Amino acid sequence: MAYPIELRVAVAAYHEACGSSAETAAEFGCSESWVRRLVQRQRETGSLETLPLRRPDTSKLDAQDLERLRLLIEAKPDLTLAEYAEALGKKVGPPTILRARRKLGYSRKKRPSTPRSSSVLT
Repeated sequence: MAYPIELRVAVAAYHEACGSSAETAAEFGCSESWVRRLVQRQRETGSLETLPLRRPDTSKLDAQDLERLRLLIEAKPDLTLAEYAEALGKKVGPPTILRARRKLGYSRKKRPSTPRSSSVLT
């Protein structure tokens, strides 16, 4: 969990005034290493904001596979995720196909709603 920005600003200001990571950590109840990293980030980037999460792109589907999937979805929208995976050559499983569909902007196929029962009073 990231510390709130108000605390980050206060810690950075206190460290600037006293110059000691140990004293700052003791004052605010945090670790010395966090204080040092915070001050280092401020020095290097000019910001006290948390760094955005960087997740590596580990997708097994490249642009060509995504295009093939898009064309397949448009041609045969009723296939299951497993059938799409098989059509792509069993390169990936259904969960990967689901994520690729979302990436392409396709939502899950929904059933049409059934009409209300005539016996239900409104």
